[in-house]
Amino acid sequence: MTQAGYPGVYIEEFTPGSPIAGISTSTVAFLGTAKRGPSNRPTRINSWDAFKAEFGDFLAERPAGYLAPAVYGFFLNGGQDCFILRASTAGYSSLELQGQGAKSEPVLDIEAVEEGVGGDAIEVEVRHSSLLADVLAGAGPDLAVHHVARKVSAVGLPVVAADRATIPVVNNAGFLVGEQVWLDDSEDPHVAPRHESTVAGTPDNDKVVLADPVLGAATYANGTLRSVDLPPGRRDLLVELPDDVRLDRALPRGATVTISKGPANPDYRTVESTTTHSGWGSITLDRGLSRKFVTTGAPPRVASLEFDLIVRKGGLPVTYDHLSMNPEHPNYSESAVTSNLITVREHVPPPEAPADDPRPKQVQVWTRLIDGKDDDRPVAWSDLTNDPTDELTRLDPYGEIDIVCIPGATSREAQAALVTYCEQKKDRVAILDSAPIPRGDSTNNEVIAQANGVHGENLGFGALYYPWIRARNPLTRRLELWPPSGHVAGVYARTDATDGVHTAPANATLNGALGLERLLSNAQQAPLNGAGVNVLRVFPGQATPLVWGARTTADSKRNANWQYVNIRRLFIYLEKSIEESIQWAVFQPNNLALWQELRRTIGDFLTKAWRDGALFGATARDAFYVRIDEVLNPESERALGRLVIEIGVKPTYPAEFIVIRIGIWQGGSEISESQ
Repeated sequence: MTQAGYPGVYIEEFTPGSPIAGISTSTVAFLGTAKRGPSNRPTRINSWDAFKAEFGDFLAERPAGYLAPAVYGFFLNGGQDCFILRASTAGYSSLELQGQGAKSEPVLDIEAVEEGVGGDAIEVEVRHSSLLADVLAGAGPDLAVHHVARKVSAVGLPVVAADRATIPVVNNAGFLVGEQVWLDDSEDPHVAPRHESTVAGTPDNDKVVLADPVLGAATYANGTLRSVDLPPGRRDLLVELPDDVRLDRALPRGATVTISKGPANPDYRTVESTTTHSGWGSITLDRGLSRKFVTTGAPPRVASLEFDLIVRKGGLPVTYDHLSMNPEHPNYSESAVTSNLITVREHVPPPEAPADDPRPKQVQVWTRLIDGKDDDRPVAWSDLTNDPTDELTRLDPYGEIDIVCIPGATSREAQAALVTYCEQKKDRVAILDSAPIPRGDSTNNEVIAQANGVHGENLGFGALYYPWIRARNPLTRRLELWPPSGHVAGVYARTDATDGVHTAPANATLNGALGLERLLSNAQQAPLNGAGVNVLRVFPGQATPLVWGARTTADSKRNANWQYVNIRRLFIYLEKSIEESIQWAVFQPNNLALWQELRRTIGDFLTKAWRDGALFGATARDAFYVRIDEVLNPESERALGRLVIEIGVKPTYPAEFIVIRIGIWQGGSEISESQ
C-alpha cells in the first residue's frame, strides 16, 4: 500500500488473477510391446519416425504386435503427442560397484544400454586416480599447505617505538598478504606463540608489516615469524602452487580431497571454491578440519580423489578418467560417462555406513556385467493384458495424459482395469478395441456382451469401437486387420484441434483404413449404439471408413448424463483447466475479494467456452453459473481453511439423431411424415 506523505496523486499497479488457459486434451498413452526401447516407463514421442527410432518398426507377432500399428494410425490421423509404455520381460545386464565402507555396500550401478543377454559381454575395470596429480604432472601428486618461517633479525623490534607492527626478518620471501602468522620468542615450534596477527605488507626484502602492532617491550630478537598451524574448524587453506597450474582446473568445485600430515588419519573434505594467484592459491572446504595440523617441519598435503572407469565389449577399451561421485563435480560419473554400451547411476538407497572416501573399490581385473535377459514378447503381452494395473500406475505422474489405450487388448480383465483406472484418475478416458469377430459368427452378440462388461461405475470414462479396420502394413505392403483404437485416438486429436473438445469425435474419416472387418447396416448398428458400442461404417459411395458413434460405455439407462464421449471429455477439460489455473489462490486470504476474483476468472473462462460453442444457451447466463457465497462457505467452513466453489454448466450435446418433419401444406391442413 502506498504511504502518502504529501498532497498529490499516487499511482498503484495491481495484478489481477491470471486468466484460465485451456489445457491440451489429446495426449495419448499407448501401452504394448515393441522390438526395443525403454521398458516399463513412459517415453514421450511426437512423430512416427521418432517411434521407429526409439522402439522399432512393425512386429509380425499377433496379438503382441499391435502397438506399432496403433501409433502409426494415431499420427496418420492427426495425433501430435503421445507417451509409449513398452511392456517387456527383458533384463539389462548390470554390475554393482562396491564402496569402501566397512559393510562393502554398493555405491554405483552399471547397466547395459541395450537389453538382453548381449550385455553380459561388456566388461569394466575401476582404477583410483587423481585429477590434481595429473594436472601437476611432474611437480608431484599433491599440494603442500603453504608454510613459511623466517628468523627475526638479531636487532629485533625496538623496545619503545611508535610502530611495533614492522617486523625485521632475515628474508621476507614467501609471506603472503592476508596470511595469518605467529611471532615467537623461540625457534622451537612447540613453544606457544606470543603474538598472532595478519600480514599487511612485505616492503623491501627484510620486513613484514603486521595488521596489529606487537604489544609489550620484548624485542623478539632471533625469534621466529611463521605461518600459523591449521586449527580445528579451519575451512580456508593456502597452498603452494606451480605458476602454470590453475586451482579451478586441478581442484574443481565438488572435488573430494584429503588433508594429511603423514599416512595416518587424513581429513576427507569437499572443495567448495578455489582462487589462484601467482605461486599460491586458496581452497575453501565444505566444512572445517576435524583436528589441528602443525605446519612446521613437513607441511600438511592436499590430494584429490577421483577414479577411472574402463569399458570394453570385445574391442578396444574406452577410459572415462577422473570421475567423481559428487554431482557438483564437472566429471560427475552419471553425466560424464557417455558410453553407447553402459549407463552409470548412483546406487539407491545410498550406503548406510559410507566410507570417508566415496569412490568405489578398485576393480583391477576385467569384470563382466551379468543377468541380461532377452525380451519374451508373448509373455510380456500376456502379463499386460491379464492385469495392467502396474503399468497403468506408472502413468500416474504424467498429468498431461488425456487418453489411454492398450491396442489389441480385448480381454475383459484388461478393459475393466483400464476403465477403472480412468475413473479413479478422473482426468483421462480409455479407448477400447472390440474383440476380433469369431470365424463364422454373423451376429454382433459378442461385442454387445463385451460392452456390458466395461460399464464401470457408469461415469463415461471408456469408449468401445467396433469392428477392426483393414490397413496396409507399410513394411510388408500386405493388407492386415488392425484394432482401431490408435486411429480413433488420432481422430480425437484431429477433432479437438479443428473443432474443439466439445465436438463429438464422430462422422470423421479414419485415414489409413482401407476397409473394415465387417460392414454393418443401419439395422445392425441400432442395438450396438444402444449398448454403447461405437460403430465404424463404410457408406455407399464412400471408400474410407468413418467413425459413426460417440457413445461411452456407461449404461445410459442408469446414468444418461455421461453417455457421450464429448461430454465426458469436455468436463475433464473444464475441470483440469480450472484446477491448474487457480492454484494461485491457494493460501490467499479467504475473503470476499478472493471470491470475487475467482468468480470473475472462472466466469471469463466459461464465457469463452460458451462462445466457442461448448456450452448451450442464448446468453452466457443461460449457459453456466459460478457460485461462491456464504451459504456454501459459512464461517465454520472457512475456519477449516475451506473454500467451496459451485459451477454449473449446460453442455452442448451431439446431434446424434436428426429428425426431419416434412409434410404437404394445403393452406391450413397438414400431412406430415417423420424421418
